[in-house]
Amino acid sequence: MSAADVRGDGAGTSGSAASPAPAPEPAPDTPPAPPAVAPPIPLGGRRGGRRRRLAIAGGVAAAALVGAGVLSWRSGGDGDAADGGEAPAAATATAEVAVRDLEERTDLDGTLGYGDTHELALNQPGTLTWLPAEGTVIDRGQSVAEVDDRAVPLLLGDRPLWRDLGPGVDDGRDVELIEANLVALGVVSADDLTVDQEWTSATTEAVEDWQSSLGWEETGRISPADVVVEPAAVRVTARVAEPGGPASGPALTVGGTGRQVTVDLEATRQQMVQVGQKVDVELPDGSTTPGTIATVGTVAVTPESDSMGPDPTPTIEVTVTLDDPAASGTLDQAPVTVWVVTSAAQDVLPSRSTPCWRWPRAATRSSG
Repeated sequence: MSAADVRGDGAGTSGSAASPAPAPEPAPDTPPAPPAVAPPIPLGGRRGGRRRRLAIAGGVAAAALVGAGVLSWRSGGDGDAADGGEAPAAATATAEVAVRDLEERTDLDGTLGYGDTHELALNQPGTLTWLPAEGTVIDRGQSVAEVDDRAVPLLLGDRPLWRDLGPGVDDGRDVELIEANLVALGVVSADDLTVDQEWTSATTEAVEDWQSSLGWEETGRISPADVVVEPAAVRVTARVAEPGGPASGPALTVGGTGRQVTVDLEATRQQMVQVGQKVDVELPDGSTTPGTIATVGTVAVTPESDSMGPDPTPTIEVTVTLDDPAASGTLDQAPVTVWVVTSAAQDVLPSRSTPCWRWPRAATRSSG
């Protein structure tokens, strides 16, 4: 029996034995892939573990910007670009910078009212039968009082009457004052009465017409006691006399009709203000309204002092008119604050280090 392969099923075949299948060859070692190059760090990224920031508060750069105000820098790491690569492009940022005009202001204590006041006196022998109430505005031709139930009208002029006027009187400026008021009141037209210093028959006729409208006897003559003359309309601030008293002497305290602020300014600070200068007036309710300096006194006055206190400081009077008088309401003798600009600078980069300065307007500058 020849050598034979014995199969598991007992069947045998002749010939050479079958060669086993060759084992697969091991794959050669594959080197690891090179690490990817990190992309350039965008603007505002890290450099050396620290982050760059441009701190802007309220649209204004906190750092001082030199030149045109353009900030630029190169982004990326500390070293050069990777071998064989191109250097990343420089990134440029444009920052909008706000510059403003700068004002330094000083506050002054003031009093809101109707200006200086003075006493209005009558010179009649009768009895006061009527006086206007406080706050009443009296204009040309209106009554300032009644004496024995007869009106005492207001005329406007720059001087009081000092003599009786009527036919045959010498020429004078008081004649012109009467004629100007008769024309202004509409008693007579300028075509029918020439306003000059001469008393004519036309003047007498106009005076009689006026006396008739007031309920007076038509004498054609006027005496100084018949009227009161003031430079302008007045506002009653107080009653000095009362109805029932004599009609001779002070009857009312009156002032101007325009709203204004009075400031007693230290004489040494006179150069701080000038006529026509714009100011802001802070009212008692906290609101602010614009005003204009109307007058600056030139005569220093020393207030009365308490013998136990320090010597008072000489002051000058400064008056401020309000651009919008209605904004001040109806308060009289009310304390207010007047803000005066003492120095100014233009196109300034704001800083928190100057809190006493005011920013009146903003002008935005940008580059790029």
